[in-house]
Amino acid sequence: MTRSTSLAALLAVSLAAGCATGIQLTDAGRRVNHITRADMPSGCNLIGDVAIGIPPDAARPRTEDELVVLMRNKAGDLGGNTLLVDNREQREDSGGRAYFRGRGVAYRCPLPEPTATASAATGAGEDTSGGDTGGGDTGDDGDVSDLLGE
Repeated sequence: MTRSTSLAALLAVSLAAGCATGIQLTDAGRRVNHITRADMPSGCNLIGDVAIGIPPDAARPRTEDELVVLMRNKAGDLGGNTLLVDNREQREDSGGRAYFRGRGVAYRCPLPEPTATASAATGAGEDTSGGDTGGGDTGDDGDVSDLLGE
């Protein structure tokens, strides 16, 4: 029985240590861009609200970075690819431990055309490959090239 007790204690410590490593981005969260209001592109569709640490959500991220990771994960789960954080604040729980909570909005925004970078890298000599249109054969994405302004 002492072996099983020791094994249970070791397992509990391992699990606690695993939780202390931080909050990770999910696959859906990796596809979400965290932007500021000034960087908000046009043509985005509202997906929904994203709240962390505000009831009914019980998460208590310890850092602001963890808060943003949780918000990106939630925005990705909703089907969004862009997160605009409206507010974030540090609070204390009943035991005096600090945590962050925040509220934001998930959007589905058009993706920028990848041909702008590719044509700049391959077209070192001439400027006649249709650089004005950003690649005319992309269908309805022709107006996306100005979204990032870069």
